[in-house]
Amino acid sequence: MSDNYRKSAYKDMEVLVVDDEIYVLRAVELILRDMGFGDVQTTRYPKTALSLIQDGFFVGRPFDFVICDWMMPEMSGIDLLHAVRRQEFDLPFIMLTAKATEGAVEEAKDLEVDAYIAKPFTQDQVRRKVATIAKRVLSSRG
Repeated sequence: MSDNYRKSAYKDMEVLVVDDEIYVLRAVELILRDMGFGDVQTTRYPKTALSLIQDGFFVGRPFDFVICDWMMPEMSGIDLLHAVRRQEFDLPFIMLTAKATEGAVEEAKDLEVDAYIAKPFTQDQVRRKVATIAKRVLSSRG
């Protein structure tokens, strides 16, 4: 699949990025925009992210997937994922993580985390994981 084809395929996709560290948030946003994603929303606050996710499903325009930091002060990425799954939203999640306990990894698996990206990450690592999830989302659209 050529890079131009991917960019055109991604232009109608909406992605939410959640991370309390502004430099990580901006780095991931720039990678996604460079990949051709049309709508990239960012927030440093998981509770805001939950509201954005709920609003998207309510108005019939949900995000295609979420990239979320695991460890945040207000609410963890796992807590956010749990809240989303409790509401039965079918929304792929990619977790960014610098450190995870075995129990947390098991909980994340139970909640169906779709992919992990370890911090610190490279641009290529983000691109590969995102491309895999985006391809799956696009193929599910038919």
